Amino acid sequence: MKDITRKFDHRIKNPDPHIVALLAEIDGIRGEFKSGLRMTPQAITNLRKSTLITSAGASTRIEGAKLTDEEVEKIMRGLAVSKFADRDSQEVQGYLETLQNVFDSFQTLPLREGIITSLHKQLLKYSTKDDTHRGGYKKKENTVGVLGPDGKVARIMFETTKAFLTPKEMQELVDWTADAFEKSRFHPLLIIANFIIEFLKIHPFEDGNGRLSRVLTNLLLLRSGYQFVQYVSHEQIVERRKDEYYLALRKSQETFKTDHDTIAPWLNFFLSVIKEQATKALSYLEEEKVEDNLSPKQYEVWKHVSSVGEAAPGEIVKATGIALGTVRQALNSLVDLGKVKRVGRGRGTRYVKI
Repeated sequence: MKDITRKFDHRIKNPDPHIVALLAEIDGIRGEFKSGLRMTPQAITNLRKSTLITSAGASTRIEGAKLTDEEVEKIMRGLAVSKFADRDSQEVQGYLETLQNVFDSFQTLPLREGIITSLHKQLLKYSTKDDTHRGGYKKKENTVGVLGPDGKVARIMFETTKAFLTPKEMQELVDWTADAFEKSRFHPLLIIANFIIEFLKIHPFEDGNGRLSRVLTNLLLLRSGYQFVQYVSHEQIVERRKDEYYLALRKSQETFKTDHDTIAPWLNFFLSVIKEQATKALSYLEEEKVEDNLSPKQYEVWKHVSSVGEAAPGEIVKATGIALGTVRQALNSLVDLGKVKRVGRGRGTRYVKI
């Protein structure tokens, strides 16, 4: 264990001031979210459903699938999607069910090799091409590469752990991670970041490693108290920033097995994604609070101004269908409440979100 401790500890001990500041910001937002979480059961259900859909769509598209979120939603409702290959639908269905399981049961899913292989088996449950290897570590070598427009590997990023060494390295990684969590030796986000990049370096399964890494990210974040991940899709942010994702992985992983081993590029990317998730989740709470204090028409007007940043009364009428007189009254109330700011005079008056 001492050798493994030396192998991983140096990556995350004594983080630089920027990382320390990011961790403090994320935990501050988490505290605000936790203390202010009083959404209605229906709102929570809707957000979790939306997160499942966007997460399943984004995570499978990162790996080359083509289904849109609308088509993912159809699959969630049990409707057939025949536009694309069966493989895409199979992978989406597996992701939806596996992530739902994590959201529902994360407290009873400790980080163990048996849990990891079980989640992999569930993830590939519907993938007929994966019948022979789901739930089992790889028996042949694999590589990590960037996909080209044709869906084939265009560039090899790095060589993964050899198949015969995979069980040993996975056991070492899981043991180190469990020990670090149990003894609170580092900030949990640093532990999670190291686990994920090392998991991807090992690439323990023949297929599904990228998708499983994102399922495990959700699991470890939830088990560490970051409840907001159920309401904002981690995967969607990663998909939108996919080029940064691959660059951060490559810059870190190409240093492995050298005398300057570092995960700093990955750590910066990973924490910036978590911060974006947390900030967006907090904004949902703010919307809930505003809705509680406004009439339905006032809320619709505020919601439109918030979505566009700035609007004139006539534009709000067209967008919402609310009468001009009611819009003006709502805007006056929102100004008094400090929710929007009036800019200009007469016909040129516009209202800006504060």
